Amino acid sequence: MKKRLITLGLIGLLSLAITPQGLSENGPPGKYKKIQKYLDQATRDQLAGVVVYIQSPKHDEWIITSGYANLETKTRLQRDNIFSLASIGKMYNAVAVLKLVEEGRLKLDDKIAGYLPGEIIEHLPNATEVTLRHLLRHASGFVNYENDPELVRQYISGQLKLDTLSHLDALRRYVFGKPALFKPGEKYDYSSTNYLLLAMIVDRVTPEGHSDYLRELIHQHGFSNTYYRQTPPQKNVNYYGDLNQDGVMEDLTAQTIETTNWFAGDDGVYAPIEEAAQFLQALMKGKILNEKLLKEMQTWNNARKPDYGLGLMADKSFPYGLLMGHSGRGIGVTTDLYYFLKQDMTVAIFCNTGLRGSAPEFRRAYLKMRARIVKKLFLF
Repeated sequence: MKKRLITLGLIGLLSLAITPQGLSENGPPGKYKKIQKYLDQATRDQLAGVVVYIQSPKHDEWIITSGYANLETKTRLQRDNIFSLASIGKMYNAVAVLKLVEEGRLKLDDKIAGYLPGEIIEHLPNATEVTLRHLLRHASGFVNYENDPELVRQYISGQLKLDTLSHLDALRRYVFGKPALFKPGEKYDYSSTNYLLLAMIVDRVTPEGHSDYLRELIHQHGFSNTYYRQTPPQKNVNYYGDLNQDGVMEDLTAQTIETTNWFAGDDGVYAPIEEAAQFLQALMKGKILNEKLLKEMQTWNNARKPDYGLGLMADKSFPYGLLMGHSGRGIGVTTDLYYFLKQDMTVAIFCNTGLRGSAPEFRRAYLKMRARIVKKLFLF
């Protein structure tokens, strides 16, 4: 069902939806009340629904919601609604790989040729030189299968059903035979192919396979409402986007769930914002990986201007200093999840409107809202 943008304006602003976790006798901080207004403006004008999580030593945890989990039924977004995390799934899968390194079952500088079948190695450029570390930090030189124009065209047009496409076939069609972008380790170029290959490697070294290994790792740390490549049984949001780029929002729930459940290694995780934020916090506090591997994870491709480590995005900029975490951009979902080292603060923004493939006004609305949140938190 398509939803014209003008109808969103008729929904009106939602009432104050700040919900605290922890001590909050004096009500929300003034800054957070301002953030509520930013969210309300974005959901009134363009975005379907937005939830923001903020944790800081001064104000503990706060979750702010605005808009709708389901536009058609006018179901308001709740703090415990579950989202597909899109490429934030790479961070989770990187943790799984590093956990196997911690257990002695993998080594970061192992060549991938020791784990993958000949058909794959023979058809990838420079594959005999590529290591697990190269894959984790997007330094392999392999093209990004997910951006192949033919794959995108066939999927969007409905000609391709992902349940008929194996991951090996995806490599055969969209990666094999493509020239290297650069020599392994020479540069950084973000490519989901790297994380698909990592999933295949974990499949070969764990009896249960990478999906069950990651699920067990997640649940071992108490995240009972986080799922991997499994549709959560309840509390899911609907997903919206604009694949025709005509300013018309359409329901992309089926497509978002289909892709989330199909992706391996590079996507696939569903979680409520609180659990996703607490997973990142546990990771940053050394509760999931040992100190040595956490340090490896934070070894950036560019030490002077941090960009990407082993499954962690990074940025060093005014006004916040250094952030670490990951973001995700899908056709029906937009996610940002970051830990700010200097402030010991975690901030997450989840939105059930996709920017990928959408008209520019959706992107502008999200980025304007995000910029206002950051300025309010770190400047004013």
